[in-house]
Amino acid sequence: MLYPRIPCTAHVLLMALLVLSAATFCQFAVAGPHPVATVEVKREQGYDVVRLFAGRVMGSQRANIGFEFPGRVARVKVENGQQVAAGEVLAELNTDALNIERREWQAARAEVLARLDQLSGDLQRFDQLSTKGYVSQGQLDELRSRHQSAGAQLRQVDEKLRALELRLQKSRLTAPFAGEVAGLELEAGEVVSAGTPVLQVIQSGSIEAVFGVSDRLGRDLTLGQSLQVHGSAGRWEAKLIAVSRNLDWRTQTRSIRVELPESTPLVDGETIHLVLHEKRQQSGIWLPMEALLEDVRGSWAVYQVSADDKGKRTLVKRSVQPLYQHKGRVYVDAEVTDGAQVVSAGIHRLAPGQEVVLFNDTAERRVEIE
Repeated sequence: MLYPRIPCTAHVLLMALLVLSAATFCQFAVAGPHPVATVEVKREQGYDVVRLFAGRVMGSQRANIGFEFPGRVARVKVENGQQVAAGEVLAELNTDALNIERREWQAARAEVLARLDQLSGDLQRFDQLSTKGYVSQGQLDELRSRHQSAGAQLRQVDEKLRALELRLQKSRLTAPFAGEVAGLELEAGEVVSAGTPVLQVIQSGSIEAVFGVSDRLGRDLTLGQSLQVHGSAGRWEAKLIAVSRNLDWRTQTRSIRVELPESTPLVDGETIHLVLHEKRQQSGIWLPMEALLEDVRGSWAVYQVSADDKGKRTLVKRSVQPLYQHKGRVYVDAEVTDGAQVVSAGIHRLAPGQEVVLFNDTAERRVEIE
């Protein structure tokens, strides 16, 4: 019977593989149990959840202001971002027509005053003549009526002048409080309508932030409570000053407002985050993220170190259900007894049933050998 001849090169490769397999087997046999790092688990009845809510920084007061009367803009005295004082003039309307009308009414007032002075003198003379019978009572009553009518005309002219002074005053747009100009949409020469906002003033100094939090967390907050907020420039303690009683029907959140420290380097409109802690009652254990092993069908597991009567330690796979993850740790619901040892790292090199030794035991053995 003829056998196929094995080429020399293939024969050499086959022998090399056999030698390598034997060497690997001897290496594992000499190495013994695999050393593993473990953590001792402690079962807890609940865990603290850190919730972050995004909000917006805003001035404690924000006013959209405009002219109360229509007109043509004569001067704009501020720019966006400019700091203004309370009562400072921001813009003015053209008042040429109002000044002309005011001079007309001032002339009318002078005319009425002159007529009123003349009627007052005539009334005084008629009173003297009426006592001597030179003037009838009807003439005297007519003169008194003309005097009263002139007085009423004077009061009417005075009211007209006061109305003009008010319009002249309202032609100057002033800052309602000290703050920063924003949203300026006004140029000299433009014609503006009454009541149309042309700029915004945001109060400086005291700044606040508004957040939308869940209804459950919002109910537990109390006014004056200190809350932690953080933004791009750091973390601060803020004071709770308002909690909305109603929910936003679109987001189902409760609006809260906090007062930020004056030294906070935040600007209006900047995004900021509120940190709230929520206690959830659920039995479980904390483990490092490296202890979790991806199991079948999207489930998770851990390796628990189990020891028999002879002290031999082997790995047992335990299914777990992650509930919350924070800063490299995960809170899981697992059928692991309190005080059990769970492998905390290097799980990709392990398998269920594998014999292991704890790192502490390995260190003790090395000390004994030395």
